[in-house]
Amino acid sequence: MRDKGYGCIQPILDELIKTEETYVENLWTGISNYGNMFERKDLPMGLRGKKYVLFGNVEQLAEFHRDEFLPMLHRNKHDLKRLFDEFQHYIEQHCFYGYVLYTMNKQRSLKLCDTYKNYFKLIQTELDDKLGINSFLVQPIQRMARYPLLLTQFITTLFKNRDYVMKPVIESCCRLEKRLRTLLTTTNESEVINDIVCLSETHEFNTFYQGKFRKVSEFNIADHTLKRTYRGKVFIFDKCIIYTEIKGKQLIFHGRYPCEHIGITAKTKQFTLYYEHRKKQECDFIADAALVEQWLDLIREMISSYAEEERKKFKEMRALDHGEDHMHPKPANLSLFRDSNRFSTDSGIGNMWILPKPESDESSSSRATWYATT
Repeated sequence: MRDKGYGCIQPILDELIKTEETYVENLWTGISNYGNMFERKDLPMGLRGKKYVLFGNVEQLAEFHRDEFLPMLHRNKHDLKRLFDEFQHYIEQHCFYGYVLYTMNKQRSLKLCDTYKNYFKLIQTELDDKLGINSFLVQPIQRMARYPLLLTQFITTLFKNRDYVMKPVIESCCRLEKRLRTLLTTTNESEVINDIVCLSETHEFNTFYQGKFRKVSEFNIADHTLKRTYRGKVFIFDKCIIYTEIKGKQLIFHGRYPCEHIGITAKTKQFTLYYEHRKKQECDFIADAALVEQWLDLIREMISSYAEEERKKFKEMRALDHGEDHMHPKPANLSLFRDSNRFSTDSGIGNMWILPKPESDESSSSRATWYATT
């Protein structure tokens, strides 16, 4: 970028960095003010053991922004393309997935704040905190929504001054803005997970153990097990697909398809899922062609990722069997996002089915061609 180009975007860059510094400072002030209250003797019984419910993963977010993201902004303030590229790299490495987890927990946190608002008001008065705990806890939500707005300002200014800006800088900013919008959509959609209700104890599950949340959409569901059709919301995670029925403000859980047991066929305006074999927990998911194609892409990606993960595990086991791994100790697992296959009936490497593109002719045979990998 030429000097004139930098001069135009400098106010936006300064705002990005300055507001990031304020955000980090406010997070750690809130953690310092309210983080120790669970050690107080006057802590209400209903709040005991609820530290994570109240704060979620806010401390992990604060650590990431203080130790990684803010230093990156300072480091690249004179190299805008590198700043955009590293920002996107953090997203692709799931460093911002913590905001999805935080949003998923938000309703439970707000409920605690409302139930014990008098107690929190007492602490606020002791701390002489003018804003209070609610203001502290809403800051991650506000900050996440702010990034795409700042990037839109960058894009508008860069295009107005494109005679002084290299094309790769603009392209990098546009890619990042698009990626952030997608992440923000996923983050906002994740809050709907709280509306899922399990009416049967045998169907209970923890949504935090299904892998990373990807998307939720509405479908007309023809449920062959219940022998009826209903309007429902379908959720896809890294490890499974969950389908529910819309009943007022609640989503009634009806079933789960773990990625290692899922079977699927497809048409243009619907796809059919079943558990391992046809007719077993079989449902048709019906929607417009564009939504169906989007979901088929997501399902292919989920299945392919699982297959690749199983292949890596198989290679590691073979290497251990042949004594090839003693010189290369396995690194510690630092993942913050726990997965579980507690509903799986096997723990070994099973068959995996890869779904091809559906036929464009809806009237043609819907039976998919299968490719097995182990």
